[in-house]
Amino acid sequence: MRKKIVIFSFLLITTFSFSQAPLFVSLQKTDAFCFSGGASISIFSGTPPYKIAWGSGDTTYSINGLVPGSYSVYVKDAALKDTSIAFTIDNLTCEVAISNHFTPNDDGFNDTWGITNTVTFPNFELTVFNRWGQTVHQQTQTYKPWDGKSLGVNLPDATYYYIFYFDRSMKDKLLKGDVSILR
Repeated sequence: MRKKIVIFSFLLITTFSFSQAPLFVSLQKTDAFCFSGGASISIFSGTPPYKIAWGSGDTTYSINGLVPGSYSVYVKDAALKDTSIAFTIDNLTCEVAISNHFTPNDDGFNDTWGITNTVTFPNFELTVFNRWGQTVHQQTQTYKPWDGKSLGVNLPDATYYYIFYFDRSMKDKLLKGDVSILR
């Protein structure tokens, strides 16, 4: 029986001596949307100080400005425990979002037509037509919120139709739809 106690004790010592916590690191990433992505780590165990080495050469807990592609981060603690994480920054499509109505009645709310993410398409072209096909508004390259006027005159409440070309020199990719003016 004494032999069993020694073996049991030995197992406990062995288990205890090898039960040191491994280095746990969590990665959070932001995929590239419109511009660029980023990544950061959180370290949950190990012995500080930590050495951090991103594949880009950065040594901070977070990095930004990542274009789509493959990356890695290596973390090592003072007890020489280490880990590395490989990850990918994906390219998410930056969509242009176009509102389908606005109320240019000078109440300070929804007074201009909202279009977002045009800055990612610096060569865009936007044309708005009335129901007879006449151009009532047009702009290119830099989006300026439209106030529902044509040649300085308020347009009547109605549904108007637009074509948004992502690149005015290549008119094969476009969005088209309608927008209502409700005063």
